[in-house]
Amino acid sequence: MGDILHVLDMLAWFPENISTYGAELDNLFAIIYWVSVAIFFLTFGILGYLLVKYRYSPDRKGYNYHGNNLVEVTWTILPTFLFAAIGLYSDDIWERTKYSKRVPQADVEIIVLGKTFGWTFLYPGSDGKFGRNAYTDRTARHLMSTTNIFGIDSTDPTGMDDFTTENQFRVPVNSNIVVRGSSIDVLHSFFLPHARVKQDVVPGTWMNIWFNLFKTGDYELACAELCGGGHYSMRAEYKVVSMADYDTWLDKKNAEAKAARSPQSLPAAPADTVAVASH
Repeated sequence: MGDILHVLDMLAWFPENISTYGAELDNLFAIIYWVSVAIFFLTFGILGYLLVKYRYSPDRKGYNYHGNNLVEVTWTILPTFLFAAIGLYSDDIWERTKYSKRVPQADVEIIVLGKTFGWTFLYPGSDGKFGRNAYTDRTARHLMSTTNIFGIDSTDPTGMDDFTTENQFRVPVNSNIVVRGSSIDVLHSFFLPHARVKQDVVPGTWMNIWFNLFKTGDYELACAELCGGGHYSMRAEYKVVSMADYDTWLDKKNAEAKAARSPQSLPAAPADTVAVASH
């Protein structure tokens, strides 16, 4: 019996959980899964029994059956109580992971935009604050373009050290990571299997996504929404690193961002020369 249950257990196929709230989501999934398995075998067991019991026989005469009120009320009430119980059980973890009012204070805040077919991330600089962009200021939306998808205002000094990454991002371990996600074209889904995070990102709005990861390593971000012919390739990598390694990486990226935005020093102009005839 144990071997049969092991074969049926889809949870064994899950990637390793690295999220602080992942175990609760896994438990919720397990309850719904095993309830569904039980209902499946109960339903088809009864169906199989009735098929055998009332199989064709030349000596048996068929008759009309107009229903049974007790059976109909029972199969209406039982699912109602079942779904209500699952809803009550899942309410807290659903609110904690999805409701904007339950998003914790961010240790690291990142803005992400999905596009066909890739992910672009915007980090605040060493000051920990984003400059003016289409997320922080809706009036900056007119600045968005194919070369400036975040609508970054280059005249805002606060954003001088903000930087972007393509199809990769890093976060520190044991920290509250808050991601503000949207899309510039079609519906995408921000899916971190190991972090137990899945959130659709919708064009024209910003979705709040948060997680706290307790294990370092390299993991995958995938798009879990069919978004076009290149959907299969819409993947990215993220690294969970120690705070010290994250700070080192952040300093490096900040320096690169400032250097890229600072006026380039011009080469010194050659000195004027005058030919003097010797006497």
